[in-house]
Amino acid sequence: MSTVPSNRFDSRLIQKPQLQPKAQRTLWGLLTLLLWGFYFYLWAPLVTLLAWVFGIRLSWLELYEYKQRLDPFVLIVLPLILVCCSVLLILWAEYNRARFSGKDRRSSQKDVLLPQVAQNLGASAELAAQLANSKNATLHMDDLARPTAITERVLPLPR
Repeated sequence: MSTVPSNRFDSRLIQKPQLQPKAQRTLWGLLTLLLWGFYFYLWAPLVTLLAWVFGIRLSWLELYEYKQRLDPFVLIVLPLILVCCSVLLILWAEYNRARFSGKDRRSSQKDVLLPQVAQNLGASAELAAQLANSKNATLHMDDLARPTAITERVLPLPR
């Protein structure tokens, strides 16, 4: 069994899509949008059938389309339900704002010591200290996923 890592799956474009040309990203985005629209178009007959079976169209006609009569439900009760729901939602939001204002929901955690970090990682104490002091580094691991070495990288300054 070879210990050389395989670069069979290159995920650089997934992690850094800006490496792909902007025109190519735009075309793929438009193609994706077009295919999602076609996908939803294929589902339209089933959605229409379900709406017909469950009487949604008939309910819409009875509530809103027939203008020759005044329905007290539509004129009085439905707007009253909407206002009550709005008031209830606002009251609930204000209650939560009063309840949680000025409180930090996260409690502070105890610091973890470097020897404990090294032990949990399965690494040496020196490697754990080097990892804690580095800002940008590559961590090298063995076949059992234990850290073996660290290579610090210096990033170029932004322009």
